[in-house]
Amino acid sequence: MHDCYLTCPRGLEKQAQIDLLPLLKSSIISKGGIQFNADKETLYNINLHSRIGMHLLVKLFDFNASDENILYNKVYAIEWDKIISPKQTFIIKIKGRSKIFPNNNYTVLKIKDAIVDQIKKSKFSRPSIDKINPDIIISIFINDDNIIIYQDSTGTSLHKRGYRNKIHRAMLNESLAAGLIMMSNWNKLDPFYDLMCGSGTLPIEAALMANNIAPGLLRDNFAFQNWNDYEENLLFKLQQKAKENIKLNPNIKIYGFDIAFQNIAISLSSIKSINLNKVVTFKKQDIKDFQPFDKKGVIMINPPYGERLKHNIDTLKELYQLIGNILKSRCTGFNSYIFTSNLDAVKSIGLRAKTRIPLKNGQLDCRLLHYPIKHGNYNK
Repeated sequence: MHDCYLTCPRGLEKQAQIDLLPLLKSSIISKGGIQFNADKETLYNINLHSRIGMHLLVKLFDFNASDENILYNKVYAIEWDKIISPKQTFIIKIKGRSKIFPNNNYTVLKIKDAIVDQIKKSKFSRPSIDKINPDIIISIFINDDNIIIYQDSTGTSLHKRGYRNKIHRAMLNESLAAGLIMMSNWNKLDPFYDLMCGSGTLPIEAALMANNIAPGLLRDNFAFQNWNDYEENLLFKLQQKAKENIKLNPNIKIYGFDIAFQNIAISLSSIKSINLNKVVTFKKQDIKDFQPFDKKGVIMINPPYGERLKHNIDTLKELYQLIGNILKSRCTGFNSYIFTSNLDAVKSIGLRAKTRIPLKNGQLDCRLLHYPIKHGNYNK
């Protein structure tokens, strides 16, 4: 069994736990992720199926070190020759803070030396460092004198599904987007609308969920495929089972609108790359022209915050006021959600949120605000 830690966007730990209930009997919520034990099949499956997770780490060793010599000796004592072949490449990533080891770069160097020296003594040859495309990824979590060493089974973060071929400067993290949709309790049957879809992340993630498509099926590879105990037949079997479980729903209605043609072009390119262009409708449209095609459903909007994209504060408040007016006048019967970090501008919506869920979007403190739009409640 592997001692595992699945990282996820801050604030979505509980949702990540719920997402994996079909695969995990038990898990513990930790800061920035969840902890659990998993066999090899479950480890592969989580990499295939997790919508909210980003890196599935397997714990190798933990220890306390009060100086760099103890650090070197503790790391050297691990049988790295059974983890990394001299013919392979590797990289060391480090997170955390320590007064004992204040320079993370130097700490990584000491750990690297210990790993390489152990392998060289055993195999008379040594692996190389590759910062771009390493075979093995070692993740170090450090907190003062406590050090935990993990091996990353994922590689490129799980939020990078594989459907992106163009980059949008304010692109929403796919794992975060999936978590937002799950927190809306969308039933995957009612229509789903994004009125400011940007590069289309929310509608595309909604389409993957509605059709029960495991996000890991879109990837080319995982880091565990470079491990010495990798079982190709097992992964193939699990991939085939995931494909058999896809349930395409021709009746689901998912819409993405945006005023910028470039954004719609990116969205269309992404959705076509995974053959779901008949599932999601993307259209260039100013939000002020929005009219829902249905009498109920879920509306989710991730409007500009005024942080990464430059917006005049008055213009930003006018936009949020427009959003509120559209919700009040045209969207009765809908459950509407706004995800933003601008808690001042959001007041201009003119509605009282039923719930306000604190989340992180990168380093930004955000809220997911729920506005059930019903007759006669616009001033409450």
